[in-house]
Amino acid sequence: MVERWSDTVLRIAWTWTGSVHDAQDICQTVLLKLLTSPRRFAEERLERAWVVRVAVNCCKDWKKSAWVRRRLPLEAAAHAAVHLPEPGESPVLAAVQALPERYRQAVYLRYYEGYEPAEIGTLMGCTASQVSTYLYRGKAKLRNMLGGAYGQECLSE
Repeated sequence: MVERWSDTVLRIAWTWTGSVHDAQDICQTVLLKLLTSPRRFAEERLERAWVVRVAVNCCKDWKKSAWVRRRLPLEAAAHAAVHLPEPGESPVLAAVQALPERYRQAVYLRYYEGYEPAEIGTLMGCTASQVSTYLYRGKAKLRNMLGGAYGQECLSE
């Protein structure tokens, strides 16, 4: 179970936190909940939806924590001033990370995890129509950020 879900949970947590260490902490929490949960699912897609939902909720809890609120403004200011992607980091992923939260979540779940807008709406607590709007606006922002470097085919669907 841990091998099957750890990568997905870690990627979701990293998109929320931007920090490998915080993402690993969240991943550990989610996997512990998964292992101690009495829930068993008949289909993998149902289990996947539950795991993603738990991961998103843990990320929201992390973001609301007093520790993060105290440290976030300083990190956000430093991030806004200069963000140099790490060597090998994808410029597209860096641009996705720079999107506002709701656009980043929608884009990540759609294009990195393969969820449909209706499923994303359930995970994010909004309608499929709102998700489609977030995706449209997120892709428009990505086009502006990337300056056409990747062509229209990468950002069209």
